Amino acid sequence: MQNDYELFKRQLFQVLGIDLNSYKEQQMRRRINQWLARHSLEDYAALIERVRVDAEHRSKFAKYLTINTSQFFRDQGVFEHISSEVLPAVTAGGSLPRIWSAGCSIGAEIYSIAILLDTMGRRPKELLATDIDEVVLARAEHGWFSESEISNVPPELRSAYFSKSGNVWVVSDRIRRMVRFARHDLLQDPYPHPFDLILCRNVFIYFTADTQQRLIRSFVEALRPGGYFVVGSAEHIMEPHAYGLQRVSYCIYAKTV
Repeated sequence: MQNDYELFKRQLFQVLGIDLNSYKEQQMRRRINQWLARHSLEDYAALIERVRVDAEHRSKFAKYLTINTSQFFRDQGVFEHISSEVLPAVTAGGSLPRIWSAGCSIGAEIYSIAILLDTMGRRPKELLATDIDEVVLARAEHGWFSESEISNVPPELRSAYFSKSGNVWVVSDRIRRMVRFARHDLLQDPYPHPFDLILCRNVFIYFTADTQQRLIRSFVEALRPGGYFVVGSAEHIMEPHAYGLQRVSYCIYAKTV
């Protein structure tokens, strides 16, 4: 079975361009086996054949693998610190910050940052949101969200920055125009730079330890000195000083060099 999985990883990279060697094997194999059972596929070979010939299945499987989940203001304590400390620091003296949400999924995180900046009366130089999944990026650009995805948005912000359209909440055009979405593969593409704030949250947990270390170094290189790096609540950077980082709050680090 191990040999089958090694072959599957090579074939999947050829078909989808997704390198499973960078992902935690046990976690990824469990997800793939759930997909096989859900779609009555006998084995990895059957799945590879299906994604080769069925464009719809290929798109759905790629989306399933990249695990797109997000919410506005996810982890209230983290966003409180971003609002009270990080954003004032990166906009001090009228500075126009460059901010990047990497692995942005449906865009809830970067729109949350845009809303916070707007409430402060501050403007960014750039709000960039990237993901490997072009389908989810297209949805993010439209700014459409379910009730559960905006459940953490306070009532006053909901009324100020969203409108209801049927069962969907739509973020305001003003906020939507502040953000630029682009496809980016964290494992293969060069990292844009320099940024004052980078958020990459709930992404590292799916990668191997070696891949996590490589990505952290790349993100730190993409930060300005004194810039901030924010990770997910289940993610902790061990020995942050080894990367030129200092922990300043829960999930939040500052570049020291």
